[in-house]
Amino acid sequence: MRQELREQRQATAPKHHHWGRWGVLGVLVVLGIIGGVQWVQVSNQKREATTPTTASQTNQLIAQNAKTSAQQRNQQTTSFDRTAGTANPTFTAKLTSELKAKKFSGTALVVKNNQVVYQQSFGWANVAKKQKNTPTTQYLINSLQKSMTGMLVMQAIEQGKLKLTDKLSQFYPKIKNSKTVTIRQMLNMEAGLVGEMKPNTELGERQVYQYAQQHVSVDISQVGQFDYQPICYVMLAAILNQVNHKSYYNQFYQQIVTPLNLNSTSFVQLRNQTSALSMGYKSTTPSIYTDPQTPAAKDVSSRLGTGNATMSPGNVFQTVRAIVQGSRYKTATNADTLLEKGSTTAKYTGGMYHLDQLGYYGHGVGNFYEDTFIVSTDGKTGVVFMSNDFYKHAMWPTWSTENIAKATFKSVLAASSLS
Repeated sequence: MRQELREQRQATAPKHHHWGRWGVLGVLVVLGIIGGVQWVQVSNQKREATTPTTASQTNQLIAQNAKTSAQQRNQQTTSFDRTAGTANPTFTAKLTSELKAKKFSGTALVVKNNQVVYQQSFGWANVAKKQKNTPTTQYLINSLQKSMTGMLVMQAIEQGKLKLTDKLSQFYPKIKNSKTVTIRQMLNMEAGLVGEMKPNTELGERQVYQYAQQHVSVDISQVGQFDYQPICYVMLAAILNQVNHKSYYNQFYQQIVTPLNLNSTSFVQLRNQTSALSMGYKSTTPSIYTDPQTPAAKDVSSRLGTGNATMSPGNVFQTVRAIVQGSRYKTATNADTLLEKGSTTAKYTGGMYHLDQLGYYGHGVGNFYEDTFIVSTDGKTGVVFMSNDFYKHAMWPTWSTENIAKATFKSVLAASSLS
């Protein structure tokens, strides 16, 4: 009888034992979700820490990257840091005369077969401080920087983080028609991207990317057609930030400045810490020096990837030579891929224009600076002119030295020797 009663109680008792197991499993699932969320949050925090949001944070990061790079570089003086030309008096006299006729204020560098054959500086870097332009004076490089952003893109491609055929939509799917735009088209200014970077205030790096995304659009009718739009390179910088999980400035210092030992390179944001940075001057003709100008912080910050670095002519040549020769790539021929070497059609690609199949060149104008570089296809011969006294609105084309730079390059490249 007792056994029967016991069995009846067990049969009629509520079956709760399985809920205990499910409860434990549920707790584990919740904990796993929480842990995953926390991991994502930590991961995002680490990424954001390397890509500062505010202008103040960004400027601090640039300063730290500059300090770290300086500690890692070889500080040795090179031929690119000195005045030169006495070994070629005829050539020197002719070029100096041409530059003086243009009232050129800046530094002019000519290299033939990796040897500096001419480097002369003219005018003032800073009249108020009585500082003259020298071979190590830094100038705002404006659009010359696009060639360096192009090299960073090619390095990411080498590492398998990008492909030239990747679409803009893979990184910014909310941009209408972004599925029609490739990395190659952005490098070639054939992406149909339009939009101006004109913020009302100084932006931090992350804010620059957000602003660009909000203000860029795709003009379908222009896709595949050359249309020079700087925002293409701002977007490329933003994509580099996504695939490398690093600040653009960190990439610039660690992948360009440090390995190439560029001791006369900085960014405009570090103006107060860069004694060698020249002042820009505004006037109707060069060499008057009555109206010094400092680039507006809101403009400088928004030119990330497209024109806010400062360099000496020697540092510019060393960099573009490395780009053309592919010395910063695992496979040197990737330079030819980026620049589409051998193309029978003159074009713009990777931040450089083709020059009559003889070489590549870049030209930048802005904030009262004019910059031109030209380098041969083998990277051994080149010309770099950089001026800190060029007001495009009043001086173009009369006082521009771009054509002198091109003519000088062609004559130096063709000459067996200089006298």
